[in-house]
Amino acid sequence: MEHFLFLLLVLTGAASASGQEEVPYLTREECRVNGEKLLGDVSFLLENADAVSCASGAGERCCRALNEYFGPNSTFWGCPCYADLFQEGLEQLPSFARPLVQQRLADCAIPTLNSGCKAVETNGSLSTASAEPNLGQSGTMMQYSGPWSYATKGYDSYGEWYPCIGVEGAQYCVSLVTPPGVYSETKWGVCVSDALDNTTINAAIAATNPEHYAMTPPKTFCTYPKTLPDWTPGAIGVAAFLIALGALTVLATIFGCVRRNFFSVEGEEEGDAGRSVASRVALKLVSCFDLQPNWKGLVKEPKIEEQNREDLEAEAPGRYLTIDLRSLNGLRTLSMFWIILGHTGSTIFFNFDLSYFSYWGFNPENYKWIKDWYFPIYAGVLGVDSFLFISGLLVAYKFSQQMGKRCLKSMTWTKEIQFWSMYCVARWLRLLPVLLVVMFTVWKLIGQLITAPGWHLFWDASYVNPCDKYWWATLLFIQNIYPGGESFGNKGNFCIPVSWYLAVDMQLYIFVAPVVLITYHYGLYTPVFNKCRKYMGTGVVFTLMAVSVGLTAWIVINHNVMWQFLGVGDFDRYYITPWTRAPPYLFGMLLGLLLYELQKKEKNLKLYRFFANLRAWALAALFLVAFGALLLLAFTPTFYLQTPPGTLPPLSENSGTGMEPEEVHTYMILRYFGWGFCLMVMFGITCIGRGWVVNDLLAGYFWAPLAKLTFCAYLIGIVIQDVTTQSLINHPVYYNTWTMLSYWVVFVVGAYALSLACYLCVEAPFGNMLRYMMSSVMPTQAQRKRSPVGSAEPASLEPPKTAEAALNEEVLSPGKEIFSPRESKLDEEREAASSTEIEMLKNVTKSFLASSSKPST
Repeated sequence: MEHFLFLLLVLTGAASASGQEEVPYLTREECRVNGEKLLGDVSFLLENADAVSCASGAGERCCRALNEYFGPNSTFWGCPCYADLFQEGLEQLPSFARPLVQQRLADCAIPTLNSGCKAVETNGSLSTASAEPNLGQSGTMMQYSGPWSYATKGYDSYGEWYPCIGVEGAQYCVSLVTPPGVYSETKWGVCVSDALDNTTINAAIAATNPEHYAMTPPKTFCTYPKTLPDWTPGAIGVAAFLIALGALTVLATIFGCVRRNFFSVEGEEEGDAGRSVASRVALKLVSCFDLQPNWKGLVKEPKIEEQNREDLEAEAPGRYLTIDLRSLNGLRTLSMFWIILGHTGSTIFFNFDLSYFSYWGFNPENYKWIKDWYFPIYAGVLGVDSFLFISGLLVAYKFSQQMGKRCLKSMTWTKEIQFWSMYCVARWLRLLPVLLVVMFTVWKLIGQLITAPGWHLFWDASYVNPCDKYWWATLLFIQNIYPGGESFGNKGNFCIPVSWYLAVDMQLYIFVAPVVLITYHYGLYTPVFNKCRKYMGTGVVFTLMAVSVGLTAWIVINHNVMWQFLGVGDFDRYYITPWTRAPPYLFGMLLGLLLYELQKKEKNLKLYRFFANLRAWALAALFLVAFGALLLLAFTPTFYLQTPPGTLPPLSENSGTGMEPEEVHTYMILRYFGWGFCLMVMFGITCIGRGWVVNDLLAGYFWAPLAKLTFCAYLIGIVIQDVTTQSLINHPVYYNTWTMLSYWVVFVVGAYALSLACYLCVEAPFGNMLRYMMSSVMPTQAQRKRSPVGSAEPASLEPPKTAEAALNEEVLSPGKEIFSPRESKLDEEREAASSTEIEMLKNVTKSFLASSSKPST
């Protein structure tokens, strides 16, 4: 970010008053020396509010700063009039920033090579003339090539790629060219003989202006296959695996249908008893792919957990609580819709207006749409924080139910290490199948099924190259930390762009949730802390939250994180790190612990009655206040983007907008905290059955199946958008609300359609297999009793529960938790409890018999 701001200011203001003839220009050597000195200290640029305002507009403050630092008395007077130095500096900028540089030069009347510079002795030519490259094309090939004149003016010029590849002996190539006087890379699509290679085409382009292209050599790519698909070994392997997976699903469904309709339960058990352990295991694994139980699990209606309604109604009519988590289904699904909507806008806008800009990229009407609609409605930047909130809530609630049944006195370090190891490993195994299938499909297969102008340039850079280098980081869920992303922008250097969320959720699941749960339920395994363990656990949550907010404040202030890159912020240090995104997760854990305590009405009667007796009007007011704060957090960017009509919205740190830097810093520090707090208040009300119409809407059965498809939809949705935009949209895109909503509907339908297949063929079957393997390793008491003597495998297994079959057995986030119960441990405790109950019953019986032999009084 610092380099961007510095170069922006240097290149826009280096000759801020160089058109004044009375001040001489510096020599090239003087410019180079002064440039090295200036590069050594750029901090003053970042501390000057006038200077950083240039990123949003060339107003009075911007031009005043440019003239102050780079005017007639500056050390850089006249330096941009050297073509080689100016071009070298511009090459350091992101491609989308170069048009802004040119605009600021013109707006502040600063002379450049193309305007205002007097003649100087240069080693680099100032000529912008470039003859059309001689590529020996036939008339037909020239017809299907993009106009060279467009490329030299800075416009992407693709030509007709599909007719070209149908010409005998022709191939279609794309050259990345930075023409003289343009300072931004443009794409030139050309139809040439297949006898030419990339080097020959580059040489022909360079020959049109040797001095210029010696500094910015063109790059040509001729990798477009004439026939599709392009069956590489990787593509063949992935395609074969997907076909085998589909075939296995079909065969398992047929086999299951035959068993259900033509064999009785008794006959199945007798047949199972006569089979070997290996054949029984194989049969169970195949049955995991049966579509019928998986479909039933998908469409199963979620349950409501009611607590002693009859007793409470007798005590106080109407004053009872119902633990109802179904509203989380609605929140989860709507958050996924919002994220897809945000990706719809960012994918099209960043790909075709900024990264690959042309003459339509800076249309003022496009920016009006961005400022009025995009961030408040479309951006979806807080959607993943809703997922983190839900994840934390269900981890705390579900694991508290399990951990509350365990006895601290009977615990050993060996068993606890086993428990928490399974806690981590089981979730990793649960996420792995879907992640692997999606990762290998986009890495090895999809790129070989499609071709279009610029297709492989984008796909290789976004998916293939990162996966080649960092596939292992994605599978270990550390990709947000290493290799991370870019500090300026919204691009990750890892495989699967949106997978950073899975890493954040996994890291909070492994390193945060256990600390809170162990402290809350076991007092850090120390009997001394047992009585105050709940206070300690709650204190740990608030301490971690304070640490998170403190670290976020340090990052925002130290790195001046503001509304960079249309609101994404500092992607690498701020946007994808677990320590900044932790507050919603921690607020979810707080609510999950509260719901757990309310569920134990007998032990927490005062707490229960407090929430049960809260007046409806008070809860309604509280809900509306929280909802209003939630809207304010979502719509704050509208205040920030209040720039004059027709001007660009801020693309970087600046102070010339509708909000002061201190206000923006405050918002960036507290927005995750505020979002989590508001969700805790709102869904705390709905989850205790007091949400009225909101709960009725969000808890509807319609949301339940869609919520279970979210994991696949999250990973697949962005891939569909990239395929569509990169293979279809190679022309100007003029934004309006209806255009974006139309694309959004297409992307939502497409994402969920493929997610249905992903769920039924990958997520649910492998989730069933994981449960089966865990039950074999740690069988329950009932399963041990049904197992044949000497068999390590349960004699019978309940119909496999699909992934997230019911709301009270699922985690409602793209990175779904797998609750790894230590069944053997729970069974030991249940057996001990049963023995105690039997002894008590015996004693009661003896007492009754003894008393019955005595004379009655």
